[in-house]
Amino acid sequence: MKKDHTPTRLGQPGLCRRTFQDGETVLLTVKADWPQLEGDSPGVGRINRYCDALARRWQKRWEGPLLAAARSAAGPDTPPWSAGMDFTVTLFREDLFSFYLNIWEDVGLPRPRRLRLGETWHLPDGIPLTLKEVLPPDRHWKRSVLTEIHRQIEARLASGESLFHTDWPRLSAARFSPQRFYCTEAGPAVFYPVGSIAPALENFPAFPLKN
Repeated sequence: MKKDHTPTRLGQPGLCRRTFQDGETVLLTVKADWPQLEGDSPGVGRINRYCDALARRWQKRWEGPLLAAARSAAGPDTPPWSAGMDFTVTLFREDLFSFYLNIWEDVGLPRPRRLRLGETWHLPDGIPLTLKEVLPPDRHWKRSVLTEIHRQIEARLASGESLFHTDWPRLSAARFSPQRFYCTEAGPAVFYPVGSIAPALENFPAFPLKN
């Protein structure tokens, strides 16, 4: 007999709060949150283990090489460094769970280092989905996506809504990655790294697509 699984729910997020000191001097503070699900389907455990492993990988960096660098850079007038992770759930329904993680490191440079990771998983089996799989069938799906991105950039430039680098047509193709996406109720959205196709003040340029 097939087992009926309890509905998948959002649970309490994973948390990491650490402060590293050298005597009374604070070298580095870490504040990280990552998603966790509740439920008894195999997919829930699979997704939670993935998120836990991802968080551990970043914690290992922060507590290792980054802390060592913070210790070397420490001085009487040097502010403490900080690092962390947070997440935004963009779609959560019976068959799909999608979110993005923002990861940052503030190491005293004019701007913090920032990275965004997008994740989309099929529920309840916990299988990661690719951008191609969440788009309508199209042999030339990548070309269609880039055409839509170009259309949106041109519209934003014409309206003055956004700024982009002057060579954005080349950059938007060169820096495109099908791994950089998440899903919303309206459809998938692809995004670019900070500063890759637009000035840093534009944050992570994102482009919604129809599914």
